[in-house]
Amino acid sequence: MEILEIIIFLAAFINFFLGLVVFLKDPVRKLNRLFGVSCFITGIWVFINFAMGIRKTLFWLKSAYAFGSLVPLSAALWAIELCGKKITKRELFLLSSIGLLFFVASYINNLIVADVKRVYLGGFEGKTGPFFIPYWIYILGVLIFIIYTLISGYLKAKEIKKLQISYVIVGAILYIATVLIVDFILPLFGIKKFIPLDSPSSLFLLFFTTLAITRYHLFGIEVILTEILVGAIGILLLIQIFIAPAFLWRIVNGIIFLLFCVFGYLLIRGVFREIRRREELERTSRAKSEFISITSHQLRTPLSAIKGYLSMVLEGSYGQVSDRVKKVLEKVYQSNERLIKLVNSFLDVSKIELGREELKLEEVSIEDLISETISEIEIEAKKKNLYLNFERPKISLPRILIDRGKIKEVLMNVLDNAIRYTQEGGITVKLKTQNSKLKIIISDTGEGLTKEEISKLFKSFSRGEAGTKFWTEGAGLGLYLARKFVEMHGGKIWAESEGKGKGSTFYIELPMKQVIIKK
Repeated sequence: MEILEIIIFLAAFINFFLGLVVFLKDPVRKLNRLFGVSCFITGIWVFINFAMGIRKTLFWLKSAYAFGSLVPLSAALWAIELCGKKITKRELFLLSSIGLLFFVASYINNLIVADVKRVYLGGFEGKTGPFFIPYWIYILGVLIFIIYTLISGYLKAKEIKKLQISYVIVGAILYIATVLIVDFILPLFGIKKFIPLDSPSSLFLLFFTTLAITRYHLFGIEVILTEILVGAIGILLLIQIFIAPAFLWRIVNGIIFLLFCVFGYLLIRGVFREIRRREELERTSRAKSEFISITSHQLRTPLSAIKGYLSMVLEGSYGQVSDRVKKVLEKVYQSNERLIKLVNSFLDVSKIELGREELKLEEVSIEDLISETISEIEIEAKKKNLYLNFERPKISLPRILIDRGKIKEVLMNVLDNAIRYTQEGGITVKLKTQNSKLKIIISDTGEGLTKEEISKLFKSFSRGEAGTKFWTEGAGLGLYLARKFVEMHGGKIWAESEGKGKGSTFYIELPMKQVIIKK
């Protein structure tokens, strides 16, 4: 048996195996049933190609054309269900009737193939019948329809579904492209030796569908795959007991079989528990994010009202208030501002975790944005007698496309942290470009950071030792949001420090690939 024939046989086996696994997982679910049928029909077609290479008869040739007409039909029906498309009974009947017509025509003499002199793996020598060209037009039409269905489904899908379909699209394109090249394009130039590769090319679709299954739970079959794998190995070990040449080897194989049964049971139970735990964590995390989002929205209205009324009282809209009361109201106003900022941070976190945060890109001068941010926060530095300097680059930098509000919040959070944890000296902001990267460097003479603190610095609700010492009211969300916002721009943010009492340096790196240069 040649290598190509072995590959074709394995392709048939894999089609049968994966189709059976998916079908057994949930036979009631329509998507699973259609995928199982598609794999089964493809497996038969691939096996017929394998048989045609061994038993070169007219029957196998006709069967290859017959089941070849059903392969794209079954794949199209599965693609329609995967993408959530609606198909009427009339359309289904029409599509199925055409496929069945060519299936029957393949077995009728002289309709698709005629005067066959020799059959070989991947083709034949002889004449073509009147249905030969319509047959291939039908095949091409259905293949184009499959790609169209998958792409349109991808454009309309959201989140995980979009990722699942994207993997299937890659596999389908590679599969269909291989079929078109070896069955159509190369034969036009007289090259026919690659035609047998059309059937094993179905492995492209199976491979990427398997990736969608394992990475994004397309059919939720991790447990059943583990069960079948353990069962298959168990059967092989059991057979070894009976075919062992000596009694001693039977005992050894029996012990190995029993140990494997225990190991297999523990493996399946572990996989099942891990999946349940992961799904529970995902549900809990999503519920938490939804709760935070709803609660934060509900808090914003009363907090904004409190801010408005306090502002009016402090401005004397309701009459003059004593200096003593005014000082108390100013403290209340400041506390309310901190609470509003905290609520906004919670909202941003929930939007990011739920995948609802979007960038609003605009053309921005990063130098002007830094200057604007510094001017707004400079008063806080002056209260502590700290300097806050911005060393502008000697050459004016081009404007870039960023979300102005989010990058400003990043700068504000980093500068705010630097001011809070610096008791003497001050903060210096520098701006550099390097390898098509824009780098903002914020250095302070503050408390510094340990390696352990740096590793936790940009995680949610994480605060260092200095944070709890100098600023007890923080929530540990500022730098987490800064990291998320920078990463949304395709950049990165990190911190460096030589240790406690030696200050810290924060780096914000943004790509300049979307630079817009104006004269």
